[in-house]
Amino acid sequence: MALDAVDHKLAAILSADVVGYSRLMAMDEATTVRTLNAYREQMAVLIRQYRGRVVGSPGDNLLAEFPSALDAVRCAVEAQRVLRARNADQPPDRKMEFRIGIHLGDVMVEGDQIYGDGVNIAARLEGLADAGGVCLSAAVYEQVRDKLAVTCQDLGDQTVKNIPHPVHVYRIRWKPEDATYEGIPRATTLRDLSGRPDIAVLVIPAAWVLYVTIVFEILFMISPFGLYYYSAYGPSLNLFNRSSWTAWLTHFFLPHFSQTSSVVLNQREDLGGALMVVGGVLFLLAFAQLYWAKSRQRGLVTGGLYSVARHPQYLALAIVGLGALLIWPRYLVLIMYVTMLFVYALIARWEEERCAQQFSGYRVYQERTARFWPRPFPRMHAYLLSRSGRQRPAVAFTIYAVVIGAAVAVGHQLREYSLSCVSSLYTQNMAVLSPAVLTSEELSTALHVAMADDRVQEKLSVAGRAVKLLVYVVPMEWNLPDLPLEIPRGGGGGHHMPGGFDRRLYKVLFSKVRTHDQTASGREIVTKSYGLDPVILARVNTEANQTTGIETPPAHVRWGDIPTPLF
Repeated sequence: MALDAVDHKLAAILSADVVGYSRLMAMDEATTVRTLNAYREQMAVLIRQYRGRVVGSPGDNLLAEFPSALDAVRCAVEAQRVLRARNADQPPDRKMEFRIGIHLGDVMVEGDQIYGDGVNIAARLEGLADAGGVCLSAAVYEQVRDKLAVTCQDLGDQTVKNIPHPVHVYRIRWKPEDATYEGIPRATTLRDLSGRPDIAVLVIPAAWVLYVTIVFEILFMISPFGLYYYSAYGPSLNLFNRSSWTAWLTHFFLPHFSQTSSVVLNQREDLGGALMVVGGVLFLLAFAQLYWAKSRQRGLVTGGLYSVARHPQYLALAIVGLGALLIWPRYLVLIMYVTMLFVYALIARWEEERCAQQFSGYRVYQERTARFWPRPFPRMHAYLLSRSGRQRPAVAFTIYAVVIGAAVAVGHQLREYSLSCVSSLYTQNMAVLSPAVLTSEELSTALHVAMADDRVQEKLSVAGRAVKLLVYVVPMEWNLPDLPLEIPRGGGGGHHMPGGFDRRLYKVLFSKVRTHDQTASGREIVTKSYGLDPVILARVNTEANQTTGIETPPAHVRWGDIPTPLF
């Protein structure tokens, strides 16, 4: 006798279907499809939580199987609760309600699909359920009646289409007044428990502290804080610096530690810090307003900051990011900042689509408020929104690539301007920079005193006549951990740049540059370089016209193997 090639198993089958789907499609096809997808996605999440799996979702139907009838009923009850809450703010004619039927029986398994009378009976039970209701077969009821305090109405034997024998059906009774199934109370919340002294004094504050801590940890990692920290001092810089083609990402397009002749550039870090504080305060206000409303179950938040813009929290993070960019103005951070803005825009749009489905008044709110700013910008993304689904990602990526290119080009221009404001001296094979504001005479004198020393000349001759040199002239009293001037002792010491330094004493660092263009000269030695290798450090006294010390500089800065900024 031939063996049956089809596998059989016992499973609890859940079948769900939309009530009045054709009517909803006739009213607004696009909105109906979006709502259906969102609701089915929510149900799929619950199905996975209750150990089930979605078998298929043809049309407006959803079919799932569970290892036990108990899991299937719990999932169905929770799904109807969640969908009922999401429908609460919808007009009566736009509510999307599901009927659910559950049966426990034998099914045939072929690949990921299931077939047989068990599936057909579940579908027929779904047709007997009320809108927002659940019907069970007798086999399911027998499994759950002593394990869940459900109250069911016995509908007796029902003759259903294409099933040869009557099916005994039970309907879970629904109590609209308290949004729960009879016998299955809704989940107890902190709000329900707040009347108990022990809960109000101890548990609720502890829960909120834990909750806020977790939220801020997540926000730290997805916001500019975490990304900028790692881009400023981290292994990522070393990774990029290994290749001469990506090392430029680690460089600064604004002075990082140099004082300049530009008042605006000199105030850059103070401005960056102020922006981070302003953005942080704005974010905390938006966060507090939003989660206060959530904790009080007040629904859509449209007042306060949210009456001015729909997403003040993302505006706040963008301001924080701009401040961080001014403090760590690397090309890598610039690209990450632009990318962050694009991601926030995509997240904001996704959130608005979900809110429009959940809250009936959201479209009106959208019309009267801008997305990020108090006043809306011209709709530069109108073309993108008008494209079909297949074209939209390509157009979005093209816009992103163009904006990134423009941002890098602006960074190049800012670098050129910054170099024009830094104390500098250029020759055919040498670029001399000072992080302090020195006169041309002071800079030239310090350089010539150092180069007059035979030991310096010997080291430079070993390096080669055609080598391109980058020379830093630093006041003796200054401490710059960003430059390989000296081996740090005791692990201490940060930036120390007193304004009233002794203008006779300097440290002169000679280094070879790594460059793509060996013919570079003058300022090009800086702009076309991607790294440097320290050669020798001379300590000079310009008044005495003598070198007071010669040292071999460390290969790396105090932060480790981190690329040194070029200015």
